[in-house]
Amino acid sequence: MLRARATFVVVAILMVLCIAAPAFGGAHGVGWLDPWPSDCAVCHNEGFPYGEKTGPHDGYTTGTNKCELCHTVHDATSSYKLLPAFTIQSTCEMCHDGTGGSGVFGAIEARGLTVGATHRVETTTVIPGGDAATGGSRTGLFTGTAGTLTCGDCHSPHNSNTVAPFRGERVRFHADELNYGAPDKEWRTSKLLRQRPTGSETTATVYGSDWCATCHRGRSSGGAVHNHPVDSDVTQASPFYYDRVAVVISDTSLETTFGTMGLEGTSTPNLYWHSRGFVMPSPRTPQQSGHAPICQQCHEDSRLVGEPGNVQRAEVYRYGNGMTSGDPIAGDPPTDTPLFQNFPHETQNRNFLVETDDNLCMNCHPTAGLP
Repeated sequence: MLRARATFVVVAILMVLCIAAPAFGGAHGVGWLDPWPSDCAVCHNEGFPYGEKTGPHDGYTTGTNKCELCHTVHDATSSYKLLPAFTIQSTCEMCHDGTGGSGVFGAIEARGLTVGATHRVETTTVIPGGDAATGGSRTGLFTGTAGTLTCGDCHSPHNSNTVAPFRGERVRFHADELNYGAPDKEWRTSKLLRQRPTGSETTATVYGSDWCATCHRGRSSGGAVHNHPVDSDVTQASPFYYDRVAVVISDTSLETTFGTMGLEGTSTPNLYWHSRGFVMPSPRTPQQSGHAPICQQCHEDSRLVGEPGNVQRAEVYRYGNGMTSGDPIAGDPPTDTPLFQNFPHETQNRNFLVETDDNLCMNCHPTAGLP
């Protein structure tokens, strides 16, 4: 009798923990959510997954309980902002650990591959800069443990004062889902990127070279240390940025039009990923004239770009639009390009380079155009 009663108690506790799991962390995508899709609204905006994709990070009203997903009033583990985990990073990874959604840190290593570059969260206290006259390296201004860089230094968890939404590569929903109930959805989001990361002396309202330079001071072109021109407000009155750059009009064309570095198109079935923004034909096109590349044309998710006139298509998912087969929970095949969509958290290539060696240079400097 005692053994049976003890077994009943253990089972009851496990059932309570499973029911309470959404409020106590752990990434989504596990079995207990499958029978009850309405539970998605516990963490996400109404209309999930086709809302504004801010999840618990926005849309606060007196009728929601979003605050308690990330804060605990009386039994907080951390003394910082009543967070339920020991650090900001561990709190973020209650959801963003890659077990249910797209991975942030750890997705590359989990596939048995080597991480070539990573922004060292909760480790580094220095962000390398450039010319000392323009600010140099940044040190000791971060909000992580012992003054280290952490997630909240670049991202605003409450979507406050973030950059303008842009069509990034990193879409958190499988390509199969693009046709499910959202034929005219524009895939734009701010990624919760702060206009002014912690300690920054400058503000960037859009995601581009100037956003990178809010931390990497003196790297926005023209300094004594910087060794490559970059399109930014230092060099241009109206510089290119991630969602407005001259891209070739097709994989084989040498003509350009204004577009985005990420997901192109405004409605299904015309949404597609591409690598067309990573090349600059020579001679430069009218749209490119007077412009240098933005940081993200050389630093982004690792991929095979190809070359001007022969750009490689960015195959991100195993099944394209309109396909009903496939397993979105199982993840992407290892042959995807771009791989894993983890930039700027991690990439396979060193220094967050899109490609390495001459492959990178030839995206803008074909042999025939060299002096």
